[in-house]
Amino acid sequence: MYAIRMSSSNLGKKVSGQSLFMSVNYTTKRLSLEEKLLGFPQKPKKPLAPYLQYCQQKFPEFSKVYPKLLSKDILPKCAEQWHLIDDETKKKLTNEYHENLKKYSEDLEQYNLSLTDAQRLHLETATATINRNQSKEKQQLKLDNKKTGKPSRPVNPYGIFVKEFFSKIPKTDSESLNEPVNLKETVKDIAKKWKSLTQEEKAPYRLKFDTANQEYRKKLAEWKEKMVQLKTDNMQSPLKLAKHESEKLSKETKPIKTVTRKK
Repeated sequence: MYAIRMSSSNLGKKVSGQSLFMSVNYTTKRLSLEEKLLGFPQKPKKPLAPYLQYCQQKFPEFSKVYPKLLSKDILPKCAEQWHLIDDETKKKLTNEYHENLKKYSEDLEQYNLSLTDAQRLHLETATATINRNQSKEKQQLKLDNKKTGKPSRPVNPYGIFVKEFFSKIPKTDSESLNEPVNLKETVKDIAKKWKSLTQEEKAPYRLKFDTANQEYRKKLAEWKEKMVQLKTDNMQSPLKLAKHESEKLSKETKPIKTVTRKK
């Protein structure tokens, strides 16, 4: 069985491979938190969306046809094939998904009802601990990347449009008085304006992103090469080297205290 993970707001809409992220692992089972750490009974698994289900079915086939290609190179081919299948097949997969989703909701409700109060408390505690640890790890990773000089990803075309939109909003008297602005409604308006733009009108924003992305990839490659070289030369992790350099600089710039002896 293949376990597929994806993160994208427009799955299947682009076939270049750059807008999709999917990892396919040869696994027989993916355990939930309840099963893996707490020893609870098997939790119902949420069914895959039609597009993901199709990719899961087609991935072994494409792997045999293109044995030398990596997973990231095979997956765009699955996306291309998805656009070519007839509407009847898509409708069938969609109906199956909704049926499985309904059954999943019923099974999940029964599963939750079967848990004891002690198990629920244990689950809440474990979940809170994991979320807290993950948050700390993300913060630490962000700090580590900053210390080692890792370049930041560029803002996507929509983000560039949002920045430009806000930069053109004139400052009114109400803003100068620090009156609250309905940010939620403003963001909705921006999203509507973006959706109403034609492909030609969106092109300049995509061009800005592509230019910034190329520069980012170049700097990222240089950063990775630098980290590998530092690790090879000093047999230490780049983070430790950055920390060492920071401490060294701090000592060099630290003012020297003078001690006067009493006569």
